[in-house]
Amino acid sequence: MFLFIRSLLKSPLAVGALVPSSPQLSRLIASQVCCGNSHVLEVGAGTGSITEALLNLGLPANRLFVIERDPSLVAHLYKRFPNIQVRCGDAEHAAAILCEEGISEVQTLISSLPISNLNGDNRIAILEGMMNALAVDGQLIQFTYTANCPFPAKRLGLHAERVGRVWMNIPPAVVWKFTRASYAL
Repeated sequence: MFLFIRSLLKSPLAVGALVPSSPQLSRLIASQVCCGNSHVLEVGAGTGSITEALLNLGLPANRLFVIERDPSLVAHLYKRFPNIQVRCGDAEHAAAILCEEGISEVQTLISSLPISNLNGDNRIAILEGMMNALAVDGQLIQFTYTANCPFPAKRLGLHAERVGRVWMNIPPAVVWKFTRASYAL
C-alpha cells in the first residue's frame, strides 16, 4: 500500500485512484477474459490487483503481458509476479512494445488507465494505441469511476457494452467491454 500511496502523491492524475482496485472489481474484470491461446495485455497494472485476479482465475503466466508507466511500480510487479512479462512504457505505444517481444496482437486488452482524467485528444490517442495492439476480433476491457461510456464508441466504430458496476470498490467502478462494431455480437 505504501508504494501505491507514494505513486499517488507523486502523480495523482496518472494514478487516478484513491486505493488499489478491490478484489471484487479485479475478479469482474478477470472474468471477462477469454480462455483461448492468445496473449492478454494489461496496461496500467499499478500494484497488480487485476494481475493477481487474472492469474488466480487460471490465466497462464506466459500468456499475460503487462505495460506500466511508473518505473517503481514496474519494479514492484517484477518482484511480485516473476513469471509474467512486464515492460515500462505507455499504452499509446502498446503495439510497438508487444512487437519488440515478438507478440503481434492480443485477444484481450485490460486497461486500468484513468482514462476519464485525460482530455479528449489524449484519450483518443491512447485508445488508438491500445486498439492497434488488439486482434481485429479482440476485446478491450476498461473500468471507470463514472457511469458514462469513456469513449465516443459509435464515432470510433466500436461497440460498447456495460459489463457491470462494482459497489465494493473505492470509489465504485463501472466495467466496460469494447469490440470493433463489425465484430460485435
